[in-house]
Amino acid sequence: MPHHDDKNRYALAVGHIAIEWNYLERDLQRLAHHYLKLDEETAAHLFAFMGNASRAEFTQWLAERFETDDALKAHAVHFIAVFCRLRANRNIVEHGVPALTRDGAFLGEIIKLGRRSGDMPFAASQAALDEFLKRLREARGYADAIRKAHAGEQDVAALTKLTMPKRMKPTAQRVEEG
Repeated sequence: MPHHDDKNRYALAVGHIAIEWNYLERDLQRLAHHYLKLDEETAAHLFAFMGNASRAEFTQWLAERFETDDALKAHAVHFIAVFCRLRANRNIVEHGVPALTRDGAFLGEIIKLGRRSGDMPFAASQAALDEFLKRLREARGYADAIRKAHAGEQDVAALTKLTMPKRMKPTAQRVEEG
């Protein structure tokens, strides 16, 4: 397949999304670590056996159980909801297959491979990928602000909840296997 700039821009965006996602996973783990009161090595070992959904659910349980500041608890729980929405979108971007022309031009769709119900194309223009990357970075900033509030470096009242990221939408009906 010949070199094509659209494919390269797509690959670069997906790479940046993967990097930001890895940082966001670390931010979630740091939030949980705050409530666990364990050393970092033990907490990391505990988290090594969990997937992202389990980590988010466990962190939410920790925040709801141990956070004594109601405003900070609301921010922690909201961050986890944002994390979960971004996780769903990230799974589409990182585990889907880009729709490409024969010469490598990106067609603005990602085909999420279905397990039982066929493939699903999702809209993924360069602008949509850029917006997703922006939302990942905003979530990281929000997590950092929560961390600073826990550390007493920022006033909880100064925290602002993020708007919930939009779900990536399918562009067509499922393509039935057969």
